[in-house]
Amino acid sequence: MVYSPVVEALLSEFERPAAIPKETDRLDVSRAVSLLAVLYEKARNAVEFRADHLIRRAAIERILKRRIMLNGGGRNIAEQLIVELLWARYIDSSLVDNEKSAGIQSIIDRYLTLKHAGTGQRSIPWDTLVGLASSEIEETIVSAGKRIALTNFFYQAIRPKVALEHTDAEYANMLVYIAVERAYAQSDDALVTYHLLRVIYPDWFAATAQTVASHRERLLSTMEMVAKSFRDPALDRLFRYVRTNTPPYLLIRDFFMETGEKARSILENQEQFEQKLAEIASRRYHEIGNKVRRAVVRSFIYIFLTKMVFAFALEAPYDLYITKKIAYIPLGINTLLPPVLLFLVAGLFSVPGADNTKRLTDSVKTILFRFESLKDQLNPFVGKLPVRRPLLTAIFSVFYLITYAVTFGLIHWGLRGLHFSVASELIFLFFIALVSFFAYRIRLSAKEYEMVDRQGILEPIFDFFFLPILRAGHILSREIAKINIFIFLFDFVLEAPLKVIFEVAEEWIRFIRIKKEEII
Repeated sequence: MVYSPVVEALLSEFERPAAIPKETDRLDVSRAVSLLAVLYEKARNAVEFRADHLIRRAAIERILKRRIMLNGGGRNIAEQLIVELLWARYIDSSLVDNEKSAGIQSIIDRYLTLKHAGTGQRSIPWDTLVGLASSEIEETIVSAGKRIALTNFFYQAIRPKVALEHTDAEYANMLVYIAVERAYAQSDDALVTYHLLRVIYPDWFAATAQTVASHRERLLSTMEMVAKSFRDPALDRLFRYVRTNTPPYLLIRDFFMETGEKARSILENQEQFEQKLAEIASRRYHEIGNKVRRAVVRSFIYIFLTKMVFAFALEAPYDLYITKKIAYIPLGINTLLPPVLLFLVAGLFSVPGADNTKRLTDSVKTILFRFESLKDQLNPFVGKLPVRRPLLTAIFSVFYLITYAVTFGLIHWGLRGLHFSVASELIFLFFIALVSFFAYRIRLSAKEYEMVDRQGILEPIFDFFFLPILRAGHILSREIAKINIFIFLFDFVLEAPLKVIFEVAEEWIRFIRIKKEEII
């Protein structure tokens, strides 16, 4: 069977033999220390809401910042970084050796040299540099070739359907790629920036600490263009468009990741291919329940640890010193509502049916067997905003603002009837907005394999009153995430001394082992 060059490239990537891990120069760590490190990392990750596949990169970034700050430079950081990753079981010892350790140290030296060379307004922020360094280090340790190939495949499929007026081709390509990375690969900004830099300026990754100066100006210009693209107003609409097109590509991702080098032979057998797709889709549908429940628990822990303790630290003193009494009903509602609302989300989702599987399968077959026809299909993205009637737009805008007054006015009226104080009412509004936003995100993730958005009869009315709360929750989540006292406590109070204890324990266990071997 003859495939499109884009499909053939994807098949070839998955047929490439995996690298055989080396058996020499491995670093071993104590299992006792590793157990403590794993427990610490689980607690640390609970206070920062992040997708599972981004946790390792974030851990590398966090370790780099601490080690560079404590060391006063970058010498010997690579080995320390690898040991900490082994402790926390983010990587296996078979993935690293002396050669990789030297390569990682070279990466750290390159970014530190760039940091020290940057002065004035035209310099790259340190957080951005550490994000790039952590992304490059992670890919050096664990190859992301297959996932990158799948992301590039989706990009090649969606790019011809996007038309951005008054935008040059290179910039438009960048916007589409960012939208694909965010909506399909679910990458954070550090990872998106790294992948963009890999495409736009690959020479940077061949640079050394000694040749950084010759790359600085080109790198600065590239990073400024990337930063500009992140702020582009068209990006949000493009992201939403890309997200609506992801379901069949998610199934393609699952198919290739599961079948690997056998993908081509299964594709050659039409009946076996359709059966495999249906089997994977059915399995994913039933995994949605577990995924939703995990997201609910993680969201609750995140909200409780990072927001609820802080909020109640304000409510109790207000009741004691201003109103001179504890209002148990408002306190009980504010305590119970967030977990009840979140756990209700876990039970209010429905599994897609056979019709959805048929649509998914047909779409996947079109993508893989008739890839060139995708650009001629309907549902393109046009960059310009649709022309609207100014008078109606103004009326709808005013009407939209009125929904805020109606929604929050009704909530205020109900809470006053329950004798909520000002502090209790603000905390209620704070949590109803924040929890609603997290619940909405969980609901979206539960529908990621659905080809058609199933809207209930009452949903437009529900959206009318609920949209202001979601909007408020979105703003709160974005802004308050910048002020997380628990992240500060973990990263700057607990982590440094705790890792010193781990190092001493590791050395002590190694010392005892050597002495024991001497006796034998």
